[in-house]
Amino acid sequence: MRRPVLVALLAGAALATAAGALADFTTNVSASQTLATATLAPPTSSAAAQVACKNNKPPQINVTWTPSASSFTTGYTIYRSTTDGSGYTQIGTTDSSGTSFTDPSTTLAYSTTYYYVVDANDQSWSARSTQAQATTLSRMCA
Repeated sequence: MRRPVLVALLAGAALATAAGALADFTTNVSASQTLATATLAPPTSSAAAQVACKNNKPPQINVTWTPSASSFTTGYTIYRSTTDGSGYTQIGTTDSSGTSFTDPSTTLAYSTTYYYVVDANDQSWSARSTQAQATTLSRMCA
């Protein structure tokens, strides 16, 4: 006859433990949660200029920028277009320490304006610089 009392005591202890766990869970779920947020800053002071001109040699353009103020920037992506404000095509990347990039194209045209933007990147996020432009000189560097 002592067994039913022992079973009742054990069942009561298990129920109290379950009730306590539920109370802890409810308290933790309803507690205020903090979400850390940050803004990925774009690179600034972007500029583009033709590298030293050599007669009858393909023109080259060097793009420079001031790094993003965000410490979590993982790299930069450089884009070029021949249309002011749109139509950019990716032409290269640098790591987070990069502040310049020479356009690798060997087919840049003479006497043509090119537009460049630089994106600061962090995983799937990016922040775009203002547009920079450079106009290549003629075949005879004029």
